[in-house]
Amino acid sequence: MVHGRRKARRERATARTPSGSQDNYKVGDDDFRKHLAVLCSRPRPITVVGPRMDWEQQRKVYERLALYRIRARKRREGVSIDKLDDRTLKEEYPPQALEEAYYFSDYDQDGTIDWYFDPDLSVHSYLSDYHRLVLKNGDGTRYLDWEKYCSWFTTYETDEEYLKYFEEISKRIKWIKRYMEFEGGSPEWISMEAIGFRQAVEIAVDFPHMSYDLVFTAYMDHISNTRFDYFDREETDPLLFEIWKRAAKQKITFRKALDQIQQVNMFPRHEKCIQFILDNSSTYTRLQYTFDTCVEGISDETPEDEGRMLITKAVWSKLHKEKTWDEYIKEKIQIAKHIGLDLQATCIPI
Repeated sequence: MVHGRRKARRERATARTPSGSQDNYKVGDDDFRKHLAVLCSRPRPITVVGPRMDWEQQRKVYERLALYRIRARKRREGVSIDKLDDRTLKEEYPPQALEEAYYFSDYDQDGTIDWYFDPDLSVHSYLSDYHRLVLKNGDGTRYLDWEKYCSWFTTYETDEEYLKYFEEISKRIKWIKRYMEFEGGSPEWISMEAIGFRQAVEIAVDFPHMSYDLVFTAYMDHISNTRFDYFDREETDPLLFEIWKRAAKQKITFRKALDQIQQVNMFPRHEKCIQFILDNSSTYTRLQYTFDTCVEGISDETPEDEGRMLITKAVWSKLHKEKTWDEYIKEKIQIAKHIGLDLQATCIPI
């Protein structure tokens, strides 16, 4: 019965917000307050770590985490997961060997593993091994808000639902891309952002694990993704191609190619940026770095159709974009499954 009511409510919401005109659908004040009350009644992600275990309890956790590290290394060596159960690994690695080699050592000798078990989280009794698994942040810019992501202790069930929710709002609030040209503090943008957030809140009511914190994060990450794609990919792709086509075929410089493009105002969205570059000849700008990055390895003799395809591919794969919470979760789940973590456990009994 509950499932039926949720399905009916979702169908009504979809009917109210047809594709292509969802920005015209506004959640009323009364409905918005009711939806917020529902979200605020749900448990927030755990962020405060509780009681510490005694040494004997910690030792059991360290042994278990050490087995995961060994399992990850052996899987990289091509060993099947079926041959890496706890009993088999314990026979090969008795407690003494685990303590000496795998409790606290850096087993990622070549720096290719992008995760670790946080030692500060391994001493708290109510966290599961899934909670203790943390993804590395590379040079510090891999994730949009890494400190928050690795301090939120959510269950696998919540994370799976978050991915579905994020996909849903990415589709149903895709319309907000049409308003990206407005300044962030302008009345037009503030109005559209508020309309989108109210829609995100209403959609979240049908996802029982989505709290206000998760909904707010999902919506802001959706805005961040949309903004990056709009400004740094969609319009950058053809601009870089036009620069490359002139530089490669006419044998002219980057700035001379830009000057030609500016004269005919081919890309109004980039007009100010292009003019800044033309007025500051000694400055190595972000656009020139982007151009050098995306045309690297493309010969001047490459046919234009092929050059366009290669530049498009580079724009969508080489340009740095900080990953959001949904991407953090996806990678964490993939790693957890790879090393055999118990994804259903909310905590691991000692």
